[in-house]
Amino acid sequence: MISPHAGDSRKRFGFTLIELMVVIAIIAILLALLLPATQNAREAARRLQCRNNLKQLGIAMHNYHDTFNTFPPGFRFIAGSPSAALGTAFYSLLPYLEQGSLGASINLSAPWHSLTPVIAQRQVPVFVCPSDSATNPTTYPLLTTMNLPVGGTFANASYGFSVGFRDSMCFSPGFGAPPTTPQSGVFAFHSKTRLADITDGSSNTFAIGEAASGLPLCNGIGCTTPDPNGTKATHSWLVGGFSIEFLYVAGFRYSGGWISTVEPPNKSPVTDSRYMLSGNAFQDCRASWEGGPHWVSNARSMHTGVVQFLFCDGSVRPLSNIIDRSAYRALSTIQGGEVGGEF
Repeated sequence: MISPHAGDSRKRFGFTLIELMVVIAIIAILLALLLPATQNAREAARRLQCRNNLKQLGIAMHNYHDTFNTFPPGFRFIAGSPSAALGTAFYSLLPYLEQGSLGASINLSAPWHSLTPVIAQRQVPVFVCPSDSATNPTTYPLLTTMNLPVGGTFANASYGFSVGFRDSMCFSPGFGAPPTTPQSGVFAFHSKTRLADITDGSSNTFAIGEAASGLPLCNGIGCTTPDPNGTKATHSWLVGGFSIEFLYVAGFRYSGGWISTVEPPNKSPVTDSRYMLSGNAFQDCRASWEGGPHWVSNARSMHTGVVQFLFCDGSVRPLSNIIDRSAYRALSTIQGGEVGGEF
């Protein structure tokens, strides 16, 4: 008797369990190989955008200089006041970054805390590096409890204005800019730095560096222990600057939108900032390393191993975390008299 299945040419389709496991293993290996490459490609794109943002800030700075024959002030205050702050150089650059309507909406005769929440929370893409990890906008609980007209939530910025190696925050008599020293950077209170003032050379001096929002914060020059409250290094383009004395005493810890080269790039945790007023401290122009009462944060980024800087000639260059400290400080000063070299 012939079997009914004899000569059946039908084939069996499908995978055995072993074959399926082999396929899954191969897919897992491919994903393990491709995922880091994809992440690296994305970070490379983010880093390029950060670089382009700095380029745009450089063009804006030079256009401002063409108009006023000076770079914008590092920080502005209401005339005769050491505490009624108007804001950082970001204000001055708005019209040169296609943000003229935003700039026109800001009352430059009123302190920052009297402005509206709409302005405070306005995100300006060129001010933000996409690599930053901080929530944008950021809410500051202490400022929220103060019931200020501006509110307690502010749009972030990712870049800081360089004060050089001299990290004092002070005025000369009459509330003018502080005196320029060999350690001074491009920016200071009420500064009016011209290209002609940068005797070290515009290609040897940086003006702005990355000041990423989202990294752990610590208290004071040389600090290594993160803030116990989990405070992150964030700052607003509107407020910028530093933690002023009455807020600092109340426990407000803030990185701010200024950077110095007292500490190395990408120091972590990030050092906070402090601006003191008591006893005419606002006229104390000693650096922190001279026993002065003030200090500002270090440059930092979310990029591995480097921080990007905008130089005064408009170029953008990355500086390594392990750059020689003397060379790093020399690149931040406008009249240090150092001989330029490789970095």
